[in-house]
Amino acid sequence: MKFNSILLLLFVTISAIAQENGAIKDTLSKSETNLFIEDYKKQLNIKFDVSNDVENYYLTFDENSVNIAPNQNIRYALDFNYKFASVRLGIRTPVSNSQKEDKGDTYVFRFKVKLLFDKWSHQFEYNYVRGYYIKNSKTLFENNFENHLQFPRLKTYIFSGTTAYKFNDNFSLRAVASQTEIQLKSAGSFMPSINYWIYNITGSHKFINTTGETMEREKYNDFKGFASTVHAGYYYTFVYKKHWYAHAYLSPGIGIDFYQTKTFTPDKNFNRNFNSMVLSLQSGVALGYNAKKYYFGLEYNNTSTNENDYKDDFQFNTSRNVFHVFIGYRFKAPNIVKKPIDQIQEKVPILNENYN
Repeated sequence: MKFNSILLLLFVTISAIAQENGAIKDTLSKSETNLFIEDYKKQLNIKFDVSNDVENYYLTFDENSVNIAPNQNIRYALDFNYKFASVRLGIRTPVSNSQKEDKGDTYVFRFKVKLLFDKWSHQFEYNYVRGYYIKNSKTLFENNFENHLQFPRLKTYIFSGTTAYKFNDNFSLRAVASQTEIQLKSAGSFMPSINYWIYNITGSHKFINTTGETMEREKYNDFKGFASTVHAGYYYTFVYKKHWYAHAYLSPGIGIDFYQTKTFTPDKNFNRNFNSMVLSLQSGVALGYNAKKYYFGLEYNNTSTNENDYKDDFQFNTSRNVFHVFIGYRFKAPNIVKKPIDQIQEKVPILNENYN
């Protein structure tokens, strides 16, 4: 995966240089008519992103609530943004043999797509992780601690999505979400949204204890469910001298989680169905520079979630704090990117700008 990502980045960079030598300026469809937004959707931009976006959960183990996480370092990703489409590819960083021995081996597959239009925006993500360890092992097992306690077969499958609607045409979500536009003047907008998750969690029956022995739990649960929340958010971007910006948002929400637990015991197995109310608060801030050819910045996002009835044995919806540092560059889109997107727009007219 790492080698393929390097090849892909090298190819795109060479294409960018070739395209820049042939044509410096691309057509800007709205720069002459909209004093608040400058349009760069017809240029391809590539963003390199560094973040601490590693999901972790809470599991009940030996009557203790333990924090479990995959054995991952800081995350690196490449975002490819052109017209309405934004695709994110993660770059998996290697871990040392000593880290694998201490925290176990983790396999991760993550794929994210954003579809950003003038009014509507959609985001879809699939996240598969196999292999977790208990982060607070040292606190729980300090008298007998060599390595972290590990769950090598614990797997999480999560498909999530978000659909949002923007009311103010002078506010650009693309300027902060995909950098395919530039916010020229300060503006904000009310943006309601709906979020949803389909999830499946299995494989907590076997674990490797702190001395390296493989053990099996007598009682454990598998989970699957569907959760959804409706949010009412406000987003605002303050612009300083056309290119420097500060962005902030606050989006409270409420929803419901429908889930099923399958309990395994030495005597019998049985299923139980539940539903739980979910309260959520999403917020974030960002600072950056967004110019014609390049942009950079940093952002912080927080999601605080509370369920009135925690799942037996596993807490799926938890609070998260994510930091991002990014830098990106725009250039004339090469044909390998332009052709398929243009063909999709021709075959699916609703994706054309005139429909949004």
